[in-house]
Amino acid sequence: MYNHTLMVRGQIFEEGVPLPKTTPYTCATALNVGNKLGMLACTVTAKTAVTIAAGSTVTLTFHHGDSDGGTYANHSTHTVTLAGALNVSPGGVVARVVLPPDTKRWLKALVSCSATGATGSINVFAEYLAR
Repeated sequence: MYNHTLMVRGQIFEEGVPLPKTTPYTCATALNVGNKLGMLACTVTAKTAVTIAAGSTVTLTFHHGDSDGGTYANHSTHTVTLAGALNVSPGGVVARVVLPPDTKRWLKALVSCSATGATGSINVFAEYLAR
């Protein structure tokens, strides 16, 4: 079961987001993730080879709301600081954050990377956690 991703069917925030994104980039699709009781994660994988410099940060911010077309409020922000350079082959994991259990029904993901020289493109999606 190791090194497998159990994606939620159709639950993709966005595919092929080009790096660098030094300001928060709002992914194209809001996802219906409510009532999952902490069993989902937001995962960022490399669509093409990704390179990010040591000491850089990768940040995922979530906005949530009660309806797809409604108002979204800031929910949480998660930042990872890279101790070393990150070189990820296509399909490899760049970041993964467990969605808090109090997440409302609809969720938007914003992604940013502090490295101006970051290269590659990423996919951002929801996946089930192994239990």
